[in-house]
Amino acid sequence: MGGGVGLTWHSPIRIATDNTMYAMPESGIGLFCDVGGSYFLPRIRPDSISAGLFLGIVGHRLKARDLVKWGIATHFVSADKMEALRADINKVDHSHSNSDILSIVDSHSDASAKHDAIDNYDEIKEIFHPDSIWKIFERLEKSESEFG
Repeated sequence: MGGGVGLTWHSPIRIATDNTMYAMPESGIGLFCDVGGSYFLPRIRPDSISAGLFLGIVGHRLKARDLVKWGIATHFVSADKMEALRADINKVDHSHSNSDILSIVDSHSDASAKHDAIDNYDEIKEIFHPDSIWKIFERLEKSESEFG
């Protein structure tokens, strides 16, 4: 939660599991994102900065598979497969490349999570369009969505 996401963002492999939760609790109490959040939030979805604006402004929490479909995690591995993943990674010696490790993670992950649709994504892109923070607030006030 919070700053931990900013620290892990630069890793090429970010695994979420059944109990993983992402949140920016500072947004819920009126504070702003830290420097890590300011860097990664606009980059979580290649198709729209609006997703990052939504998460940073509203403080929406994401769990498990949702982290992959939003782009915060790169892989979803169910809790029952984590021991096998750990065991396979522990077998890797230093001569293995990052692509070897990625192949191991891929073999244990549920790739379908990447193709799940984000609920209300069109509305999020419309309301959180990156034209101005004041316009976003205006659209939120006018909206009958659950975001405001």
